[in-house]
Amino acid sequence: MKRFLLSLFLMTALSSVAQNEITPQLVDKEATGATRQLYRYLREEVWGKQVLSGCQARWDYNTTDADGIRERAGRYPAINIFDFQHFRQRNLNYMGPTAKAWNDAGGIVGFIWHWSVPISTDLSPKEGFAFYSPSGAQGRRGTLFSPRRAVQPGTPEQRIINENLDTIVKYFLHYQEQGIAILWRPFHEAAGNSNRGGKAWFWWGNDGAEAFKALYLYTQRYLLERGVHNLIYIWTSELDDDDWYPGDEYVDIVARDQYHVASQHGSFKKQFDILREKYPTKMLALAECDCVPSAEAMQKDEALWLFVAPWTTPFVFSQQNDDAFWRKFLSERLILTRDEVNRTGQFRLSINKESGVYEKGERAVVSCHASVVPLDSLTVRVSYNNKVDSVFRLLPSSNDFTVFEQALDSTCAIVLSLEGIGSRRIESIGYVVSPEGFKAGYAEPSDFMSYWDNQKKQLKALPMQVKTTSLEVPQQYQGKYVCQDVEINCLGPAPVRAYMAKPVKAKKKSLPIIILCRAAGVSGDWCRCQVGECVGNAALGNGALSLDINAHGMLNGQTNEYYRMLEEGMLRNYYEHNAADRETYYFRGMYLRLLRAIEYMTQQPEWDGKRILVIGESQGGGQAVAAAGLDSRVSAIVLNVPAMQDLGGARAGRRSGWPQPIESHRNLTPAQIDATLPYFDGAQLIRHSKAEIYCEIGLIDTTCPPSAVWASLNGAPGKKTVNCVPYRTHSWPSGDIRPQWEEKYLRPRLAFIDNYLK
Repeated sequence: MKRFLLSLFLMTALSSVAQNEITPQLVDKEATGATRQLYRYLREEVWGKQVLSGCQARWDYNTTDADGIRERAGRYPAINIFDFQHFRQRNLNYMGPTAKAWNDAGGIVGFIWHWSVPISTDLSPKEGFAFYSPSGAQGRRGTLFSPRRAVQPGTPEQRIINENLDTIVKYFLHYQEQGIAILWRPFHEAAGNSNRGGKAWFWWGNDGAEAFKALYLYTQRYLLERGVHNLIYIWTSELDDDDWYPGDEYVDIVARDQYHVASQHGSFKKQFDILREKYPTKMLALAECDCVPSAEAMQKDEALWLFVAPWTTPFVFSQQNDDAFWRKFLSERLILTRDEVNRTGQFRLSINKESGVYEKGERAVVSCHASVVPLDSLTVRVSYNNKVDSVFRLLPSSNDFTVFEQALDSTCAIVLSLEGIGSRRIESIGYVVSPEGFKAGYAEPSDFMSYWDNQKKQLKALPMQVKTTSLEVPQQYQGKYVCQDVEINCLGPAPVRAYMAKPVKAKKKSLPIIILCRAAGVSGDWCRCQVGECVGNAALGNGALSLDINAHGMLNGQTNEYYRMLEEGMLRNYYEHNAADRETYYFRGMYLRLLRAIEYMTQQPEWDGKRILVIGESQGGGQAVAAAGLDSRVSAIVLNVPAMQDLGGARAGRRSGWPQPIESHRNLTPAQIDATLPYFDGAQLIRHSKAEIYCEIGLIDTTCPPSAVWASLNGAPGKKTVNCVPYRTHSWPSGDIRPQWEEKYLRPRLAFIDNYLK
């Protein structure tokens, strides 16, 4: 997480002054929605508050340096600035996917142009091309190409620049069609040393300030008249070049290129303050530099550039801008990286029925509240039973708008996704219609129960051998509860390994059993037994016999390296192991360990002989269903987005429940898959359960789709309480929606567990 740097006072003072002064409208009054949206984001959300990180392309059309920053610091800069420098010489494909890929990933696209024109005085290509003037060529040949003549009708110079501009127009229109807004910085550093007794460095400054401004305006008009409306125009200042400034009505952002100053990551405050005074209505950017200013310096000096972008080799990765600097710089709260760019604002989807469950023919209405009115159209994607069926564009006219409405006459699970730039998902919501109509994709095999009766018979024939080791319990439980590490022999490749806790001196036949089954994975904390959680469960209700069982029979309480080794070794993709053989399929061993654990717990003298509650999330939920289906003594199960339900869903034209074996086992034939999976499918097992069921379903969960969970629950004969969460993915909700979810869904689930155990 980024370290917080900005004081509340600094953020408020700078941002309020800055936003009030900055010109709210773009130079281009016909700018595309995407362009206006980017400018609004820069003006209202970034300027005076944070600083966008950036870098240059390595002289043309690539993300080489951005990729290098990602390798060094783990994150991409927010802006990548491409260069039209070699569009002629190298015949680069500027219509290739590079800019779109960067934009679609959330990055901001910039363009500069080291505009090369003929060196030869007769303007022929025979002597090559250059963008430097003779003064700026530094040992190379410069060009005397005249910007004054370039804007005069009928001149060879105008013919050349028009031909070049026609090519650039083609590129810009291509990007415009793709919805890409561009930070466009042509004719940078135009004055050079002209106002300091020297000359211009580039040909576009060869004829002085008035000729330059005429060229700048000519180029701008040329682009606008040909329908290019996706540009934000940036002019680059040399600090003492007021007479070179095209005018506020032709410039959106003022930039500075700063080199050869003993910086030590200083903020370039002096330059910032000069520009702030000269151009108070424009945002200011450090468009090129050698040493990147640090976040601390910019904050301390109140010199928050809109963006900072070091020049490419040799500056971007140098002794000053080393790997350690980049890691620290991109981790700062002040600095925005590509993954943090949010041009569209915040959106919250809602549905007209809070439960998300509709009857056939009942109209579902999905609405949206946006923090700001979108200026660019949004993409709406509608999926039915996890298959995209409809995609359309929507341009709202207010903050609150209807996204979608529909009434269906058939059983279906619907997910609606709102997408912004580059089809990046902004927000999703889901609902179900007539969920009682979902049926399992597999039919129960005729020998289903005989298969499992035989497995249980083999398990029972194995004499139980138990090893226990006492564990220290957390301080608040000491003297009240005890906990043990338990190992029980079992059929298959691994024994049962779990933690077991109970109250001290509990009476015989006084306690219910609570078994916690772990979610999928190997090395994550959520997959591993925890003493504190085990003992905490033993304290629920009026006390309980608590078992926390890991799914794989792996050792408990080991180092992280041990679990990582298992995850990368023998348990790598464990859910795919032996899927063509029901006698060795991985989940056989998992289910048998669970049955063995239940047998052990029911032998405890404190068990009340009535209540066995099994709790599980995801893969743990799948185990809970298996426990209830295979042992009729299990009296209640609590399922949280349960996995391994409706493994045959794909056979019914839907997405199967995790681990989606039909969809993922491409190396097995359908016959092999179908001969194994039904025996381990929760949708078959649950039919043999007598347990009361409490279940939470995420209606935008693609790991354990609601259709799969409902297909399983519909076969359960016992009492069911089902809560559908329209905005929940497979993970727990986060952000500002988390408190609402905790109050409406998590708290009642915990209350059910506690009350059941009393």
